[in-house]
Amino acid sequence: MEAVGEQLDESFGVLYGGLFSGNADDAGSRRTGPARLRAVPGGEGSGPAILGALAEELATAALAAPGLLAIATYSEAADYAGHAEELARTVEYLQLLAAGAVERTRTQAITQAAARTTHATVPSPADDGCRNTAEFLRLRLRIPIREARRRLTLAQHTLPGTTLTGEPLPPPRPHLAAALTPGTDSIDPSRMIQGTAVSSHAATLITATLDRLQHHTTPETLDRIEEHLTTAATTTDPDFLTRLAQRWTDTIDADGTEPTEETLRNTQGAFIRKPRHGLHHLEIFATTDQYEHLLTVMNTATNPRTTTGTARGNTELPDLDRRTRAQQQLDGLITAAKTALTTNTLPTTGGNRPQIIATIHYRDLFPTNAATSARKDHSAEAGTGTFAFTGPVAAATLRKIACDADIIPALLGTRGEILDLGRKTRLFTPAQRTALTTRDQGCAFPSCTIPAPWCEAHHITYWSHGGPTTTNNGVLLCSHHHHLIHKEQWTITTTTGTPAFIPPRHLDPTQKPQQNHYFKPPPPPHQHE
Repeated sequence: MEAVGEQLDESFGVLYGGLFSGNADDAGSRRTGPARLRAVPGGEGSGPAILGALAEELATAALAAPGLLAIATYSEAADYAGHAEELARTVEYLQLLAAGAVERTRTQAITQAAARTTHATVPSPADDGCRNTAEFLRLRLRIPIREARRRLTLAQHTLPGTTLTGEPLPPPRPHLAAALTPGTDSIDPSRMIQGTAVSSHAATLITATLDRLQHHTTPETLDRIEEHLTTAATTTDPDFLTRLAQRWTDTIDADGTEPTEETLRNTQGAFIRKPRHGLHHLEIFATTDQYEHLLTVMNTATNPRTTTGTARGNTELPDLDRRTRAQQQLDGLITAAKTALTTNTLPTTGGNRPQIIATIHYRDLFPTNAATSARKDHSAEAGTGTFAFTGPVAAATLRKIACDADIIPALLGTRGEILDLGRKTRLFTPAQRTALTTRDQGCAFPSCTIPAPWCEAHHITYWSHGGPTTTNNGVLLCSHHHHLIHKEQWTITTTTGTPAFIPPRHLDPTQKPQQNHYFKPPPPPHQHE
């Protein structure tokens, strides 16, 4: 194995080689030039050990950076920024390699574990709570799931692979792979190392463009586009690269290709976006027949001939409807959804028919001082409740919908025989599920966002091990995490009154108990009930 590089200047470390370097005896001398790293034998040590040593060197250099940059000239500061960026691109390449290696080795480990006929001493990665490699990278590296998927996708495009028989395969995007891979310098191949020429984010932009165009042009043209964009990425910024990629897209698919039924199926859906200005944002991509159903329902509220009728049959004109057409269409859609919930023909969730579930403290739903409540009608109220899917909701909103016969509010006391059945039955009753929903509000597993109606009630101490069917021995888990707990790598404790999850040692050597704070934020420190 070879080390990544050799420190060229003992005073400032590898990051400063050729930038602020100079002889130790000549503290005032400075010279600028390209960073020079020489390949040297790595000797003993594994890859992680070498990277650990380099990380320590880099941390030392970072500690010295503020003082060095404080006395740097404009030219030296600019050179420093350039070298730091080159270093970042090399680190991005290492991240790419690591993601590909984790994907490959994790898949192999799962396959080998599944092929074993005897009980394995080494647990399978499939049982560690991660659905796939992207989730593992998110948990282990503490990176967004989107970033984990981006690295894995780019690795598939730019790293060499192997066939089922072990034969090597070239990377699918050879031009981009060559630009991402560090190599030898053309001037002195035996001594110099050339860093990564393209950032991984620019590479992701290129691969996304090629994926969009691969069904609209020939392989030869696609190869030429890849070479052009890769060359541009080595000399231009990502903003210009984005415009260049869009120009290629407009040129190849100027008129737009008629989408196939398969394409429509893959792109349709209802997508929940970030809330805007206090309103929830949904985006729907529907086929023609789906769109017709939606329009039919929404237009029930926009039809000028739609009437509500009157019980007295008088001829008084109703108040003018001041809603916009968009507001009327939304009301039509919501009314249809409410009507569907009252039909009792929708699929059940957890044994219960679908219904709006809201939880709120008794004192917030029923203020003790009626006069005080009246004075607060036109002011912001501190009391809040919780919807199963949406989360926090104002108490005033819940007071309003509590009057609707189609929505059943659930109020739970601190005691009640129906919530504590001992071992009379194995299944949790609807009342117990409501109590668990009030406490957990969704899947209690750390970082899970599955709401309560999609969850299953789990016995913390198994029923088969003598565990009672009580709320204290119950916890809401989504189907995935319910199966995960039964793999018995994660354990559950309730020492604080709410479920906490202890991860396996290979995920967290300290095995610190974790809780899900997505539905309910952690209490402030030193808060006492």
